[in-house]
Amino acid sequence: MIRRLTLKNWRSYEDVTVRFSPGTTFVVASNGVGKTSLVEAARWALFARITDEHAAIRAGTTIAAASVELELPDRRILEIERTLTVKPRRIPPVVRLDGESQTEEELRQHLIDAYRTEPTFLAGLTMPSSDREKDKPSALGLEEHLGRYYGIDGLKTAVDQLKAMQKANEARIKRIKNANAATAKRLEQLCAVVDETARRVAAANEAYKTLQSRVDSARERERFELETRTWQDRVAERNEAVRRLAAQISVDPGVTISAENIDDVLDHHLEEVEARLGTTRTDIAVKKSKAALLTANEERLAEAHNDCPVCRRPLDDNTIASAHETNAREIAAIRESIQDLESTENELLAQRRQLKAAQSEWRRVPKPGEPAQAPATDINEPMSTAQLSPLAEDAIESRVAARTDHLQATQALDQAQSADEAMRELESLFKREASLTVAIRATEATLTQLLNDTIRPLASEVDQRWTALFPDRGHLSTEASGDITRNINGHPLPYDSFSTGESMGATILLRLLVAQMATTADFCWFDEPLEHLDPDVRRRLANLLSRATSGEGQLRQIVVTTYEEPLARQLQARDSDHVTLIDVRPAS
Repeated sequence: MIRRLTLKNWRSYEDVTVRFSPGTTFVVASNGVGKTSLVEAARWALFARITDEHAAIRAGTTIAAASVELELPDRRILEIERTLTVKPRRIPPVVRLDGESQTEEELRQHLIDAYRTEPTFLAGLTMPSSDREKDKPSALGLEEHLGRYYGIDGLKTAVDQLKAMQKANEARIKRIKNANAATAKRLEQLCAVVDETARRVAAANEAYKTLQSRVDSARERERFELETRTWQDRVAERNEAVRRLAAQISVDPGVTISAENIDDVLDHHLEEVEARLGTTRTDIAVKKSKAALLTANEERLAEAHNDCPVCRRPLDDNTIASAHETNAREIAAIRESIQDLESTENELLAQRRQLKAAQSEWRRVPKPGEPAQAPATDINEPMSTAQLSPLAEDAIESRVAARTDHLQATQALDQAQSADEAMRELESLFKREASLTVAIRATEATLTQLLNDTIRPLASEVDQRWTALFPDRGHLSTEASGDITRNINGHPLPYDSFSTGESMGATILLRLLVAQMATTADFCWFDEPLEHLDPDVRRRLANLLSRATSGEGQLRQIVVTTYEEPLARQLQARDSDHVTLIDVRPAS
């Protein structure tokens, strides 16, 4: 049972802790002051179930928290705290069992072990939603719970598996019937079609092979022609380069320059230029040396002071003048010769540069290589690949179409030939269908019988308490599915046709008895179950709830929110040991 509920920034509650005791507790106050908020917060903290997360957060705040202290049937204490934020993010709960931290999955398993049911069913049973449409007994999931609780849910799985097998068997029967209508005449026709399509395939293959061979021949011819033209273009380009270079260099008139001898001609001519250049440079050096000597003699003669610089004998003025004149003529002649030689050197250098440039240009001219080799195969195909390609594509399409027709005809023949085997298979499938139908009926009957056996004591107890609660309203019938009907003059009245008081009474009875007879739940909360009831029915239901924990069952705690404070106080006054009142007010 729940011993404590703490709320922080939850709707109208800023910070409040409410403690609950065993027995029946009436949480009283007028409408709109927060009674439902307590049930909502307890449901969220314990089961993480809430209708509107953002509406639960107190106005002006960004986070709300609810925590419960749950005393399990074995008296261990389970503490759970969950948090809501205005931002769309999930915060894991804080869980402790006797002070030790637990994971969310461990929490789920503790609830299953303690109350012998799934938390989802436990939540709907012990803390139902305030939405009456979602709180109908048929929405409780009673049948699934009874199957798990009494260990018969395997039969439901078996029924589902058998039905799946039956469906597959029926589909197989239908396919065989639809696919096996071939007669002997149809078989003969199919054989003829298979032979005819086989001939078409052979003819299409031969036509494709012939056209492909022609395409290959045309492609080889075009390749040879292209390579030949390319080689010829390179030869022409090389010959043009020879003509152009021959015009740029000076060679002997009798020498014919071709692509075959241009390298030798250039090398020979370059060697001649190099030799002449060397000779010219030597002559220049000799002339310059001789000019330097004469210039030195002229200087010595001027320094001799009318004496011969060689023999030191006196010289007259005429002799000196004649010597100077002779020396000057020789120097001028040598210098003129040097200028001619240097001019020749420059011309030779220009020729050398021209020859080297011609060599470099010639080396850059690509060689044509070997001429194209004619293919060994026949290349006398008159049509081009562009003309043959569409014909080859048509041949491929014809080939594919013929193969497709042949494959379809072969498959149709195979299907027709297997008709007899398929029809024999039908016999075994019909036997299997009968066996599956019997198995399904037997399993469903067994499951129904077991569910009826499990629900019968519960239904009987619900009816007995219903009769005590409403002695003049006929008997109540409860099905394993959770459907409840009321007998009116031998006719079943569905739950949706009950009055408000009748539907609330039936729901309360069913929840209390399911909790005690088909779970080990020891608490059950109700949110304003007495609302909109006539006074007599309200007193009966309040009296029923006030005494729900005083019996021999495991039920230890009932919590009821209500605005019927006077009625709740009367019940407390009558039985103060089992009935408690909690008065709540806004922001308390």
